Amino acid sequence: MRKTICPNTHRALAMYLVVAMFSIFMIQPATSAEPQALNKDALTKLALQGTWQTERFGHWSWGEDNSVCLRLLGLDEDCSDKGTWKIDEDVLCYELTWWGESYQIRKNCFTVVSVDSGRYEALYYDSKVDHSVFINFEVLE
Repeated sequence: MRKTICPNTHRALAMYLVVAMFSIFMIQPATSAEPQALNKDALTKLALQGTWQTERFGHWSWGEDNSVCLRLLGLDEDCSDKGTWKIDEDVLCYELTWWGESYQIRKNCFTVVSVDSGRYEALYYDSKVDHSVFINFEVLE
C-alpha cells in the first residue's frame, strides 16, 4: 500500500526548508570585498609623504630621487641599507644592496592597501605568494 503525504505536509516541509536556508544565510559571517590596491598616484603620494614605520622591518624612507633608505634600529640612525625604488601601475618595487638577501627580498615588489585610518599593508606582488603580507606600516610625517 502506497502512503501519500497530505498537501499541508508538503507546504510545511517547504516552509521549514526556506526558514532553515534563510537562517543559515543570515548567521554566516559577512565577507567583505578584497581591499583595492592604491593606484600609482596615491602610492607615490604615500611613499613621499613620510617615513614608513613597520612592525617587523624598521623604518623606510622613499626619496623623490627614487632612493630608498632602510633604518633597522631607529629613525635617528644612518641608513642600514640604501637602494632604489620605482612604481609601475599600482606596484612599488625596490632594490637594496644587502638587506633581505636571506629572505629573498633584497629585490621586492608589492602593492599597498589601506587597512584603516593611517594603517597600511604592503602585499607581495608575486604569483607564488599572491596577497601575502610583506609589511604592515603607518606613515610618520
